[in-house]
Amino acid sequence: MNWYAACKLAFMLARLTPDARFLPVWLASLTTSVAAPKPFSFDDVIEKARNLAEEAYERPAPKAALPEPLGELTYDQYRAIRNRESGRLWKENSPFRLELIHSGYLFRRPVMMNEVLPDGTARRVEFDKERYDYDDLVLEQQVNWDELKGYAGFRVQFPLNGSPEQWDEIASFVGASYFRVLGQDQRWGISARALALNVAEPDEKEEFPDFVEYWLVRPGEDDRQMMIYALLDSPSVTGAFQMLLVPGVSTQVDVNAKLFFREEVKSLGIAPLTSMFFYGENSRELHFPGWRPEVHDSDGLLVETEDREMLWRPLSNTRRIRYSAFNTGVARGYGLLQRDRNFFHYQDLDNPYHKTPSYWIETRDGWPKGQVRLIELPTKYEAFDNIVAFFQPDEMPQVGTGESMDLSYILHAKMHFESNLSREHIASTQIGVDDTYPDTRRIVIDFQGPTLESLDRHSQVYAVIDSTPNGYITENRCFKNEETGGWRVTFKLDTDDNETEPVEMRCFLKLLPEEKTLTETWTYQWRKN
Repeated sequence: MNWYAACKLAFMLARLTPDARFLPVWLASLTTSVAAPKPFSFDDVIEKARNLAEEAYERPAPKAALPEPLGELTYDQYRAIRNRESGRLWKENSPFRLELIHSGYLFRRPVMMNEVLPDGTARRVEFDKERYDYDDLVLEQQVNWDELKGYAGFRVQFPLNGSPEQWDEIASFVGASYFRVLGQDQRWGISARALALNVAEPDEKEEFPDFVEYWLVRPGEDDRQMMIYALLDSPSVTGAFQMLLVPGVSTQVDVNAKLFFREEVKSLGIAPLTSMFFYGENSRELHFPGWRPEVHDSDGLLVETEDREMLWRPLSNTRRIRYSAFNTGVARGYGLLQRDRNFFHYQDLDNPYHKTPSYWIETRDGWPKGQVRLIELPTKYEAFDNIVAFFQPDEMPQVGTGESMDLSYILHAKMHFESNLSREHIASTQIGVDDTYPDTRRIVIDFQGPTLESLDRHSQVYAVIDSTPNGYITENRCFKNEETGGWRVTFKLDTDDNETEPVEMRCFLKLLPEEKTLTETWTYQWRKN
């Protein structure tokens, strides 16, 4: 019996009762017996994650609860399943719209969806095939739709790039714990993840945690941000995530998370970023056979250390896996950036790489000490993400204590960083074989920024360059680049004839007589073989 029905029954009985004083007691007993629904909160997700960590991990079957025909769909067949406009959530009186992504193809583990209503209560969003247009796929007689539970994920739409009637896709949460967001005038490229576990560890298999349940808070008519809650599960870790999505010129996701550990992990990657680097201006000697000058979603890693040093590492695609680690203390931030925004450096109209976002992780209070790790995998295809960057704490969390690991950070999806993050920056890195000595590399670094541009060519600017002992730096030159207004550094790099270990190099600019550091620090790893 609901509250309204209870009250109606009470008043009907009261009319038959000679003692009117009986009414308040009778009415109170009925109304208090019908408990009001409990409002949903982040604490509910935290409790689920804590309880889940105390249980043994249930590994999903290869095809989980997915009906077989959906698991057998090809890529093209899966793409043929389209969302109907009538099947979107929040079609009326909301600045946001949601498309629930159909399970199938590679997305075989069902993800439970919940909607948090304006009164604060949560309700399950059950699967409904009427949300979709299946085109010419003959699935009606092959699939038992009652077996299909949940969805693969969801997309968020918001009128970001035009009129209020133009619904732009600004976020996508689908597959393991991957998610992507876009700012104004940006195109899909880089991805983020909730966690990266045992990435490229030689004796460990990488573990991919899953977001297994979401709670999506319905925004009010005047809201310009959206709250998302997610429950994470994996063999080693469970977690509760609170993510505030704020669309804009630079869309951001404000993340708060609590992690609970079932098992020890060898490598814990916090706030990981995943991107693609096929080839660029620093890899011409590898002779990629493409017609485009450059192909990449990101061209470098930027790290801000606890001491406020800015480190820039250009990305590369070589024949071997490259591992790099940057000790930061409590990192102030890091990100995979697409600095080169010149269309003519890509010449690609189908894949506008000059418009892919840069992702910057801004750390918050309580961030642990550790290092930013970069892993660059070799690839022969631009369709594969081969770049991973994440923060790894110096101390791994304890298992079995019941204590959580708390994280807080903001992910920014930006197009341009130099104006507010690293003003005197590296604009390009060019590497080629020396004309005279085939085993010698000529390296050219261009620095750019307002301070550098204000200095004339007679200024006492010089380059500080160092390398590991297996590298030999010669012909170091630093001079004003009159074409760009910045400054250029050139030098030669030699190694021992039988050298197989990588050479690590650093370079930054200083100004005399103050010995003032002018720029961020260029870092690079080069291997002869």
